[in-house]
Amino acid sequence: QRPVAWLYDHAEPDERWCLVHATHITDDERATIASSGAVVGLCPITEANLGDGIFPADAFARAGGRWGIGSDSNVAIDAAGELRMLEYGQRLRQRERNVLAIEGRSTGRPLFDTALAGGARALGVGSGGIVVGASADLVSLDPDHLALVGRHGDAWLDGLIFGATDSPVDRVWRRGRCVVIDGRHVARAAVVRRYREALAQLLHDD
Repeated sequence: QRPVAWLYDHAEPDERWCLVHATHITDDERATIASSGAVVGLCPITEANLGDGIFPADAFARAGGRWGIGSDSNVAIDAAGELRMLEYGQRLRQRERNVLAIEGRSTGRPLFDTALAGGARALGVGSGGIVVGASADLVSLDPDHLALVGRHGDAWLDGLIFGATDSPVDRVWRRGRCVVIDGRHVARAAVVRRYREALAQLLHDD
């Protein structure tokens, strides 16, 4: 039996569930996931790296399905890159542009909003975003980054997702604590040192 079909035959996934990847699904399975309220956790960069295929995000969204994005390998940890890969995959699949866009709006805005809502649902933290009582998880962008210069409003999201080959993220706060400054994690130097030491040991271990 197929994994998704088996899951729904033996459990009762609902809005509290997150189905990671769920790339290879039939039309019936797609409708079942959407109607159950479960979130699909998409990792498009990993799925591309492994040659897993392309999730039918457009049809899933039209059926009312919820999705979020994440990084699931050591290929890259890049939220904007995951969203870009998701949209570009849909374009390659359907041979048209701006597949996940909403008419009259930018492509970046619905990608960002859908991922934010789906991610918050999967993490059990409410609706996400800046609201009273929510965790102070914030990101600021460098307005002087070439992908953002001269942009405003939703065009910032378009620049972030589709125009930046290097990240314009300036600062990141997690639960109100600043963990990224000037685009670098506060513990980067120590982490890089430990990584080098571990890698050297693994590669040269007899």
